[in-house]
Amino acid sequence: MQEAPAQQTPAQEPPGPESPVRKAARKATQGPSTWHRFHYAVGVFLIAYGGTGLLSGVLMWGDREDEVAGYFGALPATAVLLLVKAVELALVAFAAAALVFRRDILLVPATAGWMAGFAMFAVLDVFTARWGGLVEHLLYLAAFVVLLFLSYGLSAKAQLARAAKDGQDGSPGGGPQLTRTQEFALQAINRAATLTGPRPRPGRPAS
Repeated sequence: MQEAPAQQTPAQEPPGPESPVRKAARKATQGPSTWHRFHYAVGVFLIAYGGTGLLSGVLMWGDREDEVAGYFGALPATAVLLLVKAVELALVAFAAAALVFRRDILLVPATAGWMAGFAMFAVLDVFTARWGGLVEHLLYLAAFVVLLFLSYGLSAKAQLARAAKDGQDGSPGGGPQLTRTQEFALQAINRAATLTGPRPRPGRPAS
């Protein structure tokens, strides 16, 4: 009996260049170019802080009304407190949307809103001679300024990392365009990482 001729397997052709449509789809699945994984920590902190403020406002509503009345004596305390809590709820919603859609730009109104609130109450502390409250609000204001600065730096790091990866893939285009604020924040983050990172131990002298 004659053996059947062996079937020749067709040679696999090398993969061609990636089409623009597939390249765009791949970039879309990777998420925004300015989203850093540490932005999750920033968003979770904003949600936790805002949620704690809303919960404490509900549990200690009477105390909050007395506090608001001390700042806004001529205005109805209940209406002002409801307005403040509505703004806090909106800030929490911005932070939650930033985590869901992975948009670092949504963290800006959440952080800036808290900064504006603390700045306003710091001014009111001066007019009402509440010096203890002034120190507290200034400390919170400084903390949220640092948080916003950190978010800017993380966005710059993510943008640079995505640009470097696109350069390795052969994607056209120049380097990322960073704002001065992002450049300054990135330099501060890198300097802080250098200062707080592990330092190399000095080598033992040769015997």
